[in-house]
Amino acid sequence: MNLQHLHKFFFFIIIVLLSFTSCKDKLVEIDIEDPNVPTNPFDTVNYDPVVFLSQTLDSTTFPGIHHYILSESCNRPGCHDGTFEPDFRTVQSSYNTLVKHEINKNYPVDPIPYRITPGEPESSMMWRRITEHNPPNFELMPSSGDPLPARQLEIIENWILAGAPDLFGNLSDEVNLSPVSTGLVAFLPESNDERVDDNRNSTYKPFTAPFGENIELWFGVVDDVNLIDLQEDVFNALGNLKEGNTLSYNKMMLSDNPYNFNNAVEFDLDVSPFPEFYTSFYSDPFPLQIPYYQNITFNPADHGFEQGDLVFMRFYVQDNDHPTPTEIPTTSSQQFLQTYFSFYIQ
Repeated sequence: MNLQHLHKFFFFIIIVLLSFTSCKDKLVEIDIEDPNVPTNPFDTVNYDPVVFLSQTLDSTTFPGIHHYILSESCNRPGCHDGTFEPDFRTVQSSYNTLVKHEINKNYPVDPIPYRITPGEPESSMMWRRITEHNPPNFELMPSSGDPLPARQLEIIENWILAGAPDLFGNLSDEVNLSPVSTGLVAFLPESNDERVDDNRNSTYKPFTAPFGENIELWFGVVDDVNLIDLQEDVFNALGNLKEGNTLSYNKMMLSDNPYNFNNAVEFDLDVSPFPEFYTSFYSDPFPLQIPYYQNITFNPADHGFEQGDLVFMRFYVQDNDHPTPTEIPTTSSQQFLQTYFSFYIQ
């Protein structure tokens, strides 16, 4: 390459470098000034640590009682964890299954009305259970064997004396009671309507029905009345109650296991427009006639039950005051109620 050609080559290289530099500067200038270039929204986020102010519950309120006492000492696996009532899993379930709630296992002599009776600790089953040791069946609670400290007992007592206010501090109004059962009556339509629910060995034992025959069942159920009131002051109680024809849902289930109705046979109950009246309370004689509306006729053999089977029943009704049906009896009901609502196929 001669000298003239070499000069031309270097001149060409310089022109290319100058053009590249000029384009680069121009591109940078466009990036900075172009208003359409998007911005990163996270550039404005403040990543300094956030400080949250802690809040403590007032231990003398019901939310405090639930948090510091019921959750710590009573909501234990296999105990009041939803396995049976009272249900202490949440503050709402605790209040709803305590205050003016009926008692499944009551004292045989001098029964008391509710688990928590506002203003009356001595008429509250929960208070009696955490302050008294009355075996059998009414041992001191908690079941861990560690009694509640005196200060916690004082808080609970004061809360009851103050009217048992709810989580918002509101006093309990008249509670809408769940439907309760007055028992059942059973007949054999093919055997001259022979009554069989009263052929038990004792009040709460299963009754006996022959294999292959239809059974006609009538369920007694009333609403807006406490079962204790119904037993002790029957005239006033019957004057205030709502009868079974006001209830909806109306179903029955049968199972060979009193604690497992997952695969049970389900039936729709008929509700008669006019009741059948029986002087019968849990199959025992009763001084007044009680209305029975819910009924069904069925043959257990048509539904897989065989001779020698012990069949357990549950029935379901719903009133206008509760979002879910009431189950009678429940898994947590005492054993004598499980066996009362059962029959043996002979």
